[in-house]
Amino acid sequence: MWSLTFLYNKMEYRCNKCNRNFNNQDSLNQHNSMKHIDQNIDKNGKGKINFKKYFIWFAIVLIVVLIGLSINTQMKKSGEFDDFAKCLTEKGAIIYGNDYCSYTIKQLNFFGKSQKLLNYVKCINNEGLCNSKGVDITPTWEINGETYSGVKTFEDLSSYSGCDL
Repeated sequence: MWSLTFLYNKMEYRCNKCNRNFNNQDSLNQHNSMKHIDQNIDKNGKGKINFKKYFIWFAIVLIVVLIGLSINTQMKKSGEFDDFAKCLTEKGAIIYGNDYCSYTIKQLNFFGKSQKLLNYVKCINNEGLCNSKGVDITPTWEINGETYSGVKTFEDLSSYSGCDL
């Protein structure tokens, strides 16, 4: 008897548009907002603004912009050895090497971002110049008219050129 009474006392909520039955008001509201879109229109005939959707898009765009600005700032930072590399270039120091040579790459990587300030001659593109300078090993430094073959420390380069570290 109890189960029959429970069934009779159970409330049902009916959708006026499609005559579908629901167990509670929340289910009916969710159904109406998803299936009957015209309920998302106010009495003036204008659509209700979904601020949550716009906030999420704004947040995504803001994050992308901030990441882009951060990357741009990092790219523009000067290298740690800019002053040393500038001094070497001003004193006429030249590094002869090749991009495929692991020793040349190692030497250039010592300078990090500052390597772009060095006077770097690629021997693969300037064979005549490298041969006339007697470059047999890369990297080879030419400083004050003298040549120094192999990877050199900053201390060595400083003593050859007179540039301070």
